[in-house]
Amino acid sequence: MQGTGRKRPVSSCIPCYSKKQKCNHEYPCNNCTRRRRPEECAYYPSQAVQTTSLAETQKERMNNENENENEKNVGLPLDLSSNNYSRINPEPKHSLAELYGYFEDSSLNTLAREYHLEFSSSFPSYYTMVRNLGLDEEETRHGLRQRLTPNIIDEVQRDMDRIPDRQVVDFLVQYFMSEVNWMDQLIHPPWFLSQYQRWWAIRQLTRVSEVEFAVLILRICSYASQFLPSPSYTLDGIRGVSLADIRHTCDDIATKLAAICNRCDSRGSLFRVQHLAFLGLRYLSEGKSNAFCEALNHTIRVAQSIGLHSDAVTSRHGLNELDREMRRRTFCNLYIWDSISSRQLDRVPFLPSGLRNWPLMRLVSAENGGTQSEADVPEEFTSRLLQARLFDFWRNLGPIQDSEYVITEAEDRYEKFCSEFLTSLPSSFKLHPDKSWDKRFPKLPLQRQLLHIFIFESLCWNYRPLLPKDMGYIQSLPAYKRVLLSSQKRGLAVAALHVLDGVTILHTMMGGSHTRFPGIIFYTFEAAVLLAYQCMDLDFPGVNHDAPLNSEAKAKRDPLRVGITNLTREECIQAIHRSLNRLRMLAEVSSMAEVGAHTLAGILNKIPIAEGDNRKTTDTSNYQYDSTTANKVTDSLHSELPDSSSFDELISLVGLQEMSPNWEPLTSDFADGLTAVTGPLESWDVQKENP
Repeated sequence: MQGTGRKRPVSSCIPCYSKKQKCNHEYPCNNCTRRRRPEECAYYPSQAVQTTSLAETQKERMNNENENENEKNVGLPLDLSSNNYSRINPEPKHSLAELYGYFEDSSLNTLAREYHLEFSSSFPSYYTMVRNLGLDEEETRHGLRQRLTPNIIDEVQRDMDRIPDRQVVDFLVQYFMSEVNWMDQLIHPPWFLSQYQRWWAIRQLTRVSEVEFAVLILRICSYASQFLPSPSYTLDGIRGVSLADIRHTCDDIATKLAAICNRCDSRGSLFRVQHLAFLGLRYLSEGKSNAFCEALNHTIRVAQSIGLHSDAVTSRHGLNELDREMRRRTFCNLYIWDSISSRQLDRVPFLPSGLRNWPLMRLVSAENGGTQSEADVPEEFTSRLLQARLFDFWRNLGPIQDSEYVITEAEDRYEKFCSEFLTSLPSSFKLHPDKSWDKRFPKLPLQRQLLHIFIFESLCWNYRPLLPKDMGYIQSLPAYKRVLLSSQKRGLAVAALHVLDGVTILHTMMGGSHTRFPGIIFYTFEAAVLLAYQCMDLDFPGVNHDAPLNSEAKAKRDPLRVGITNLTREECIQAIHRSLNRLRMLAEVSSMAEVGAHTLAGILNKIPIAEGDNRKTTDTSNYQYDSTTANKVTDSLHSELPDSSSFDELISLVGLQEMSPNWEPLTSDFADGLTAVTGPLESWDVQKENP
């Protein structure tokens, strides 16, 4: 008689299981790394709650090795220099650049100019001067190979012993790469995963960069846990530990390790910029906008101190192209967040416009229907780059802060935006997009939808200053300006409706479940308030003076005109109700949504009801999200959701599938690094030597 025991759980990653290869159960595993496809390494969701003694055994062995290593390091001298002057005059605790506020890689500041007058015919950087004067970088305060003292190593180790089990960390990193990273794309998966696997091979953290990377991992885990549970993972814990406890542990350890890094190296590195950015994103997902703004300010200061704003700095340091690309992508993200924050909070940006140290738009080689093509297939960062260009366009063209609203200038900006920016979008990202690559790249529809939300939100921002105008001012205008102003008010309402429709579609694509994603919550509230403000006027939208468009081509060039022609007040009020429903649902997991729902409900109750209006207050106390709403609103955006099979595949996707750019020969260093994950960390040294 056959046994009735349970089927043994699958412990191998999906690629190894399908290829029937022996997997070492790490992330990324040995086989995926050897195949140079670490981003494809993925495990079934159920493996997050399976128990195994392998991780505990490895952790115990590593602890024993660390204790032996500590005993060997005790008593070793930290300064091996035999220079008598060094012993008589010990190294200062702070660098000259730190105390005087000089940018160390500048070729134009006082240090560089004085050295030019005495020693050189060119403008060398600060570090060039240090080397020419006979001081090795190892001996400087900001030595990029800087090692930790034994006492600090022990302090770091005590915190590292509290890190969650590696399987928990692997699961959160994997979930972040596959389900969260598409939103901001701060991390390039192949670059990060190569560093990630080498980091786990380190027996003991003895350098600042290694500790900085530990902080980055912890910040990623904390941020990823904000989006759990989810449609692809419905449990509220991992391996028996609650998500709240995991998040608290990661944040606590990361904060302590980050403080150690600041004490040892006040300047920072790319890793520091990234983990500070993730801290800010966590604040934003928790609804702490002011804390996000402060974290962004700190992040930008560190980024400027290491020269992230200047590609010339990275060129002088000799970084390979992949590392330079990561710096450009990080700076591009900082520019986007700074633009969004300054617009939402009505503050002056930290970064001025014109700083375009951004990546180039790249095409990838992809196969579709058996044919190889590079016609118009963007790699995964293209959507983020388009967002940066969108904000830069409005920074250079948009209204000056606190300036008087000029009706004709607002219309000129809109026409220029339609003729210059919208026409320059790649076909996969246009408002009427080419969707032939959507099934090949599952995250492309989500990235495109988020870009469209930003596009219509920017149009709201262009027309928003017209709302406070009183009737006395409007009546004083010439007749043609009153007509134009009325058209712009309708255009503002149409743009807000497009934002809400886009948010509905995006939310449905993400599973229509509870989420803390600010892109869903914030823009739902913002657009709904704009509509509510206009609906306070019983005569809104008034008489339409705009002629209907006679062709689809004209509609593509003027995305608001079609909506202006058919706009009704009832449509706007219903959109506000749907927004309130969404905010009330999300209020269960988000304080931002909770406060937004309470505020919007109060505003909605103040909207006057027109005579003959049968509108009723909607009871949303037991509201459940209805995904069919998205299917109805897609007609107004001339966009469609993927078919049911591809949508289910998108939601159930566990492995990382992304668009990979063709880096050509420039990635040889990266590819070689993947084959030597247990060797010395040369790439770490390059990163530290040349921030």
